[in-house]
Amino acid sequence: MKIKNVLSITEARKKIFSIAEEVQKSNIYYTLTERGKPTIVMLSAEKFTALTIGKNNDYAPADKNYDAYAAQRNEILPKVFIIRDESRVVYLSGKDQNLRYKEEGLIKAQLFINLIEKHKYQLQLIEFGRYVKVGGEASKRYIEADIIVNDGRGNVRLIFEVGVFANYEDNADRVIADLFELAAAVAWSKKPEFIIFYSRCYKNNIEQEKIMTVDCSKFNTFSAWKKAGRPSSKLIPKF
Repeated sequence: MKIKNVLSITEARKKIFSIAEEVQKSNIYYTLTERGKPTIVMLSAEKFTALTIGKNNDYAPADKNYDAYAAQRNEILPKVFIIRDESRVVYLSGKDQNLRYKEEGLIKAQLFINLIEKHKYQLQLIEFGRYVKVGGEASKRYIEADIIVNDGRGNVRLIFEVGVFANYEDNADRVIADLFELAAAVAWSKKPEFIIFYSRCYKNNIEQEKIMTVDCSKFNTFSAWKKAGRPSSKLIPKF
């Protein structure tokens, strides 16, 4: 890499799409600063893979079937880095991460694989980690949508939040309330069809899943859904 560009994180937010295109060039990367201090380096997934994969014990496969999976993009998530290319899904776990973040990162990676391979969603319709402002224009509150599935016409179809398997039931109401807020915030010409709280674990060669799928065509708010008795299904809609 020969060309280093230095920007503040605030400025980078305004230019994120052009930066993403620029770093695909082999000789360009960006250093992002916060209060004048370098905090993040942005470079292409290809360059990152060449520099790091296989050289750090903190890497672990996200799924035992990753070598059969094909993908074309990478996203950076808070506390989690998932790299996907034509041969693998890799989960980067930093030494400072607690067990909850590690587990949630692996669940997101496996859910991504299942959406493509099991439920037949197209790769280009799936987003990771979109931050959405909720509560109206004057609000300063953002919620991260763990995974969003679009319908190909500019509308959000599914919104997922993942959670730790052991605490799934305890967190269900809070998560579903957040998902209703997200659904309202991303509803432009058409509101999302489903909001889904998802978890899984894999122990003793047995996979277990917990799924709570709420039909947004029947309820506009968490309060209405709660008043109706919290109806949900345990299935992820297929493509």
